[in-house]
Amino acid sequence: MSSRSRAWFVEKYGGPERLVLRERPDPLPGPGEVLVKTAAIGLNFADLFVRAGVYPRTPEPPMVPGLEISGTVEAVGPGVARVSTGRPVVAVPIFGGHAERVVVDAKRVFPLPDGVDLVEAAAVPVAFLTAWYACYRAQVVAGDRVVLTAAAGGVGTALLQLLRERGARTLALAGSEPKLALCRELGAEEAGVYDRGGELLGRAFGGRADVVIDAVGGRLFARLWRSLDVGGRYVLYGFAAASGERGVARAKALRELLAMGLLVPYALIQSCRSLIGFNLSLLPDRTGELARAATEIFALWRGGRIRPILGPRFAFEHLPDAHRALASRRTTGKVLITVP
Repeated sequence: MSSRSRAWFVEKYGGPERLVLRERPDPLPGPGEVLVKTAAIGLNFADLFVRAGVYPRTPEPPMVPGLEISGTVEAVGPGVARVSTGRPVVAVPIFGGHAERVVVDAKRVFPLPDGVDLVEAAAVPVAFLTAWYACYRAQVVAGDRVVLTAAAGGVGTALLQLLRERGARTLALAGSEPKLALCRELGAEEAGVYDRGGELLGRAFGGRADVVIDAVGGRLFARLWRSLDVGGRYVLYGFAAASGERGVARAKALRELLAMGLLVPYALIQSCRSLIGFNLSLLPDRTGELARAATEIFALWRGGRIRPILGPRFAFEHLPDAHRALASRRTTGKVLITVP
């Protein structure tokens, strides 16, 4: 094992230019921890918010961001029995994943089926676990009318496939016309850009939805919330409306937050609607649901029922460019970083 490896540090919260590549001593796993030699990194909007210092529980700089990796187990700490040295895995370290070697809590490490491509695998854990949990919390059943935002992104494309597996009827919304063909290919009954959302909702579902699964929020939330039918469930798992080139555009974020409007709790009783929010990074320590979800997801993947939709790839040395690409909101599928 090399005594030193590289990691991308955030020296000061801010834009992609704040990422600095440095050598450091290889981390060592403690009790209940696993050392993973990284093969690929899956990039998420949460990583942009961590870099900007606005994500929950973000450590103080200097720190290494990085929510999601794939790789091979190099060492295990005392008390770890679920994985062994040499095993291919995916992991959700929450922080620290933008590195060639990463120490991860064993509860956030998921063994991979034999024979899978490690780079492709990096597109699976956060996207499909988020999608699975959103469907689970929204209690999606066959025939439900579902509106999905950010439908051509990593989580969106995972959701389209899991919603198809559940027999839901899906209206996919995305930021540009070129993304819509992929949404239809993955099972969307209707697909369109955000400005046409109301028109398409009327045409496809008579103007009402049973479920909305939303990663954008902001003024779009206000429009879609009004579309929920009696008994409707709204799952909000992101705030991409606040994103900018440097991670979070603060003035824009404030405008979008105010545009969401004011919810009066008693109105939820009168309308029999539910608002569900969740943050995947807070779940692994609290429940065993994600481990069970990972087993189900890998079985579907191995059986050819679902597949990660791969977006642009960047070399590890060009990781800040991957941040810029994701922040542009022009990418389709999962942005990946390959590690030599």
